[in-house]
Amino acid sequence: MPAKIIVAAVLTLLSFFADAQEMKFEGTHPQNPDVLKLLEREGIIMDSVTNVKERDSLRKELLSTAWFYHGIDGLPISLEGLTKRQTKNQFQMLDFKIISETLYQYETTAILISVFWQKNMDKGELRENYRSNLIVMGLENGVWKMQADIIGMNPKIKN
Repeated sequence: MPAKIIVAAVLTLLSFFADAQEMKFEGTHPQNPDVLKLLEREGIIMDSVTNVKERDSLRKELLSTAWFYHGIDGLPISLEGLTKRQTKNQFQMLDFKIISETLYQYETTAILISVFWQKNMDKGELRENYRSNLIVMGLENGVWKMQADIIGMNPKIKN
């Protein structure tokens, strides 16, 4: 499938999912269609599956065995730990809007940096805030996998 079609599909999906702004592309290599497919697959799961355990069981095949999440508490956690914590906290994503996102593509690594607004329910509290997100992806045994998901607080919002 031509890269332009995949890029269009990902951008369409992201704009439907989160009122996305146009994704920017940087790095030393052109965007890799397999990286865009990986992002699209995760986007579909995150958009369509609200149950945390089910969502994370579907995401597992997209993630490196060494994948970790680094949240706003500053502590890295595995997928199993994240699933357990979000289930216990009755976490629900209620709304999500991407402000900006840039994909940096390199030969065997890709990095997606996003700034977004979110509305969620966590620990029984309704929360609205801005966050930044850095997703590291790598080519592992010929297959692109997500390797890390890092959340930041209070990003600078460009007007």
